[in-house]
Amino acid sequence: MSRGFKIVIAGLWLSVLLLWVTLPRLARRSDSPLQPPAATAAQIAEHPTWTPTLPPVPPPPTATPPGVATSTFTPLPPPSPSPPATATPLPTATATPPPPAPLPPTPAAVVHDGRIDAIGPIPLPTVAPLSFGSGRAPVRLRIPALDLDTPVLPMGWHVVSDASGVRSEWDVVDFAAGHHINTAYPGEPGNVVLSGHNNIGGSVFRTLCVIGEPGVDFGLEDEMILVDESDRRFTYQVNGWQRLAERNASIATRLENAQWMAPTDHAQLTLVTCWPPWSNTHRVIVTGLLTAISP
Repeated sequence: MSRGFKIVIAGLWLSVLLLWVTLPRLARRSDSPLQPPAATAAQIAEHPTWTPTLPPVPPPPTATPPGVATSTFTPLPPPSPSPPATATPLPTATATPPPPAPLPPTPAAVVHDGRIDAIGPIPLPTVAPLSFGSGRAPVRLRIPALDLDTPVLPMGWHVVSDASGVRSEWDVVDFAAGHHINTAYPGEPGNVVLSGHNNIGGSVFRTLCVIGEPGVDFGLEDEMILVDESDRRFTYQVNGWQRLAERNASIATRLENAQWMAPTDHAQLTLVTCWPPWSNTHRVIVTGLLTAISP
């Protein structure tokens, strides 16, 4: 074996010896950055709460790098705790009936020397009328406030031709109230029209013609009772009256006055007579609404 080869072999053995001595010491160093030191059985027995720790994280640098602007932002303080949100209950829907429709105002009375010449018509509570065709002709009229009790007879008309032209005139009956034969029957929808004399032919409406005059105890809401052929009683309550000029009145005025005798869509009673008690210069119209039916 040559001298050079022996030197190489000796160097290899020396290197192996150095590795064998150095590696265990490196593995036992406590500052190894690879892993925390393992606890021995003796250390755990002596310190039962001991746990291995990772190396501490270095704090961030405090110096601002050159060329970077420092932030002056100041964080807002944390919001104060707010009370827990509570659900606001929704209003409960209630079935509220609509307010009743206001009644129309009572028309102002037309007063002359203390006498009420016109008032109404005013609203009154009414009852359902009879069906069409179920009515019968009236045979009697009673007005308790006037002590009036008179028979009722059918009343027609005749045609008159004079200087004023051709027109129809009613044949007012004597000693009874006359039922205009082309008007409604008691209790039916429509206008029941009765006429009567105030100072001739029995003067059955002599107390009626002074309605509205001082001292006369007959007016709004007083009862007028019609009895028909079947002995049914129909109560109408006064809801207004008019005193209208007739003598020397124009045809237009007379036609306007006659509208009080026109048909209606509700059950109405209309009484017609003349005024004053000693003459016939005016017409008196008394109207009433159906408020009761008695079999």
